[in-house]
Amino acid sequence: MRIGRRPLLIVLAVAALSTGGGLWWTQHDSFRYLTGQTAEFEALFVAPPAPDSAATRRELDELLELQALRTASDVAGAQADRKKDVSRFYSALGLDAAHPPDLPALQKITDRAEAEIGPYVRVVKDKYRRLRPYEIEPRLRPCIGDVQGDLSYPSGHATYGFLMGYLLSELVPERRDALMQRSEEYARQRLVCGVHFRSDLQEGRRGAQFLFGRMQESSAYREDARAARREVRSALGLK
Repeated sequence: MRIGRRPLLIVLAVAALSTGGGLWWTQHDSFRYLTGQTAEFEALFVAPPAPDSAATRRELDELLELQALRTASDVAGAQADRKKDVSRFYSALGLDAAHPPDLPALQKITDRAEAEIGPYVRVVKDKYRRLRPYEIEPRLRPCIGDVQGDLSYPSGHATYGFLMGYLLSELVPERRDALMQRSEEYARQRLVCGVHFRSDLQEGRRGAQFLFGRMQESSAYREDARAARREVRSALGLK
């Protein structure tokens, strides 16, 4: 019996999912630095604490304490860091964030990295479906409002922030300490605003380490990293 092209594609898609094929069959063409195969990444994670567990209660109490202490300046900083863009790391990189140079190669590699890690994080979020802290603890008042309906574990923001720290440190190792401190700060903003648990951030960092390691294996990534390294170091007056 002959199978038409469209039914055949459907059959292949179902087969890919049933054998742990992850996202390859739907988004293969959109990946250059990663493969789109999410099974190994997914296997890194275990289920987060249950909503009614003692561990979750401790994390919620931490968020309530941070909420009680946060200032208007803290809120403004956390709100500014909603943006996922390399420009949020310019000061740590040693650039003038108020008057940044034009860095198209850097923008290209960081935009591409952000786009490719998202589907990986989404697979784990959808698997564990952890509620946001304020959905469990009604006394929490989040200071950002763009996360309703999204899931908490792991933190996509923390994954992005730590990935930027690793990537930019590879380009300018002289700035590694400042960049990793900025990554920590960028992730912690999600606690300040009460939209993530600390364990969400910790797992985001672990996921970023894994994903960055896989990116470094990609010839497309290495090529783009060389271009971005030359561009950034020239802007910083470094050889």
